[in-house]
Amino acid sequence: MKDQRKLSYRLGLCRIDPSDNSVVFQSKTDMNESAIEQTKLSLQPKFIEVLNVLARNYPEVVTRDELITQVWDGNSYVGAKALTNAIWHLRQQLSPLAEVGAVIETVRKTGYRLLIEPEFDVEAISEEQDLLQLTSGKLLHMTQRMRVIMTSMALLIFLGMLFTGIHLYQDKQKMLETQVTALTRDPGSERYPVVSHDGRWLVYGAYRPGFVPSLYLKDLTNDDLPVRQLTSSSSTELRAAWSIDDTRLYFTSRTVTTAECRIMQLTLSTNEIISLAPCSSDMSAIDVSPDGKSLAYISSHEKNKMGGIYVQSLGLDNTQLIRQSCEINCSYEDRDLAYSPDGYWMAIVRRYSNISEDIFIRELSSGNEQRLTHGIEDVRGLGWTNDSKRLVFATEESGSRNGFIIDIKSKNISSLDVEGMSYPRLIGDSGELVYHQYHRQFEIAYLSLNNKVPTTLFPLLYSGVNHRNPDYSTQALRLVFVSNESGFNEIWTSDFNGQKLEQHTKLKTRVAYPRWSPDGTKIAFIAPDDNHEGNRIYILDLASKHIIALASTYHNHGRPAWSWQGKSVYASTSAGITEFYLNNQAPRVVNSLNMGVGFASSASELVFTRSDTQGLWLVNLNQPDVVETLIANTDFKTTNNWTLTQEGVYFKSDHIGEQRLNFWDAKSKNIMPVLQVPRSSLSSFGSMTYIPESSRLLMTLDGYPQRDIMLLKHKLIR
Repeated sequence: MKDQRKLSYRLGLCRIDPSDNSVVFQSKTDMNESAIEQTKLSLQPKFIEVLNVLARNYPEVVTRDELITQVWDGNSYVGAKALTNAIWHLRQQLSPLAEVGAVIETVRKTGYRLLIEPEFDVEAISEEQDLLQLTSGKLLHMTQRMRVIMTSMALLIFLGMLFTGIHLYQDKQKMLETQVTALTRDPGSERYPVVSHDGRWLVYGAYRPGFVPSLYLKDLTNDDLPVRQLTSSSSTELRAAWSIDDTRLYFTSRTVTTAECRIMQLTLSTNEIISLAPCSSDMSAIDVSPDGKSLAYISSHEKNKMGGIYVQSLGLDNTQLIRQSCEINCSYEDRDLAYSPDGYWMAIVRRYSNISEDIFIRELSSGNEQRLTHGIEDVRGLGWTNDSKRLVFATEESGSRNGFIIDIKSKNISSLDVEGMSYPRLIGDSGELVYHQYHRQFEIAYLSLNNKVPTTLFPLLYSGVNHRNPDYSTQALRLVFVSNESGFNEIWTSDFNGQKLEQHTKLKTRVAYPRWSPDGTKIAFIAPDDNHEGNRIYILDLASKHIIALASTYHNHGRPAWSWQGKSVYASTSAGITEFYLNNQAPRVVNSLNMGVGFASSASELVFTRSDTQGLWLVNLNQPDVVETLIANTDFKTTNNWTLTQEGVYFKSDHIGEQRLNFWDAKSKNIMPVLQVPRSSLSSFGSMTYIPESSRLLMTLDGYPQRDIMLLKHKLIR
């Protein structure tokens, strides 16, 4: 019998032949309507397999899991991205059928459906039916004989089922389907959950509308008891770790008035708080060793040192704080950590560049390290299984978060298929874990500045995908931005109304921070290097569509900023503000300062923010040691969310419970508020741009993120 997966069929004027993975389009020529013109395309086998599954199931919806199971044998780690890529390519190749409407429909959070009825070859179907009838007759005869055999075997089957019943029950328990239970439903944003060793208490950090972040304690054995706030409103706290006996909490705390950060110890029975060590952020990773003798955390509080691991001994007076990461001239920074339950390993999340991270494990006795992953965009937390043989971790790829589990010996990775998973932590030996579920939609929003009636932010592009980091060119009259429309973060452009969209890169990796050249012919952006251990500055020439990497010996590059003439690009490196030339001559270090975002205001002046301190700065490129302050750090407290215009500077400022858009007038030097929006409305890593033709200010709209603490039971972690 012929394999149904090899049957040819038609979609309108298109014929699909799975035997050679071909797609043939037919159309009548203009000179002779009876004449037929054919165009044959060859597609990748996986693309044809996806189309075949949709055709065989027409007009039903086929879920993403079913497609991954049938086409990629259930390998969700590979299939998730590959499926998105296949659907995108099928829509492109089948675009000639668009005259009759869409070809493949996306059913949100479910899967895909073919919208054109397939017409399978009649001869092949008839042959199938004849063979089916013949086979059915044979089966009927065999069935009559089998009845006698089945009757005699019934007793044996019953005894076998009775004997194996206990084992089947145990296997069923091991193969439980995924179960997700919400542990918090409070207004606000809950994150970084960790459960006490006895499984009773849950501690987490949370924003409450109108209040600073604090730590909260929940009794998991009694839902009727109210959640208890542990820390005061005079400081901010988000992340904590339990002592081995569950009597104390260790956490990072930042004072609201002075911004000083300290590692604190809280004794729960007495509410006594003791300061232990300096830190740099209230969101720093923190963990206690399994023997309870050491506290490890991530910090960058020492001058000229990147984020690294610090270890503090517990229970001893006047102990020295020891750094256990790279000291100087580092090509990476450590971002997260977790002790294994057996005390043999420490798992470390390491960032090689500002757009690439990976997971390492360090043998604590020897200090030897192993690398487990290659080329992850962002790791969003990790935790060990009870046997210390596997790690559960979450990632963010092209704006989507999900959970995975990796075997540290084989390095095999399996997907948990838990959308939105962030910062997972396992609960003892229960086979369960807690995490905070994260959902956020990035949009490009605009504010009309010349309206007589007060206005607000409006989305520029109405879509279910993420758009971010806009930059406008007055020469090209187009907007460039990053979009994950194709399943990957790529470079796209549109007109200033968000229409006439065009995709310009197909790198299938993370691209970021595009900027137009002054003449509107080129776009600079950054993307990972070939080893995913750093990034490079790339230049896209729109006329030739060629992409080149600028010559550089540096490992990591910050956001690009074009020179006034457009012959070079400035970016921050380990050496400071560095100028890279389009003719690939050796780069030049302008000065030793670290630039966040920069704009050339003239041939000799660069306006920029610094990543090490607040304020807005101006450097004379002819005298690079001459740096002056344009806006004081008391008034200008953003690194990325600002833009330079001929009249002045628009910038974001954060306040308790809100954000503001402000304008600094270059003539009067006065700062005027423009708009007030809710807290977290604008992305901290977004960008701003100004469109003079429509007097619009564009920025990345973040939206208030929804985070809730969830409890997960999953067959892969039992």
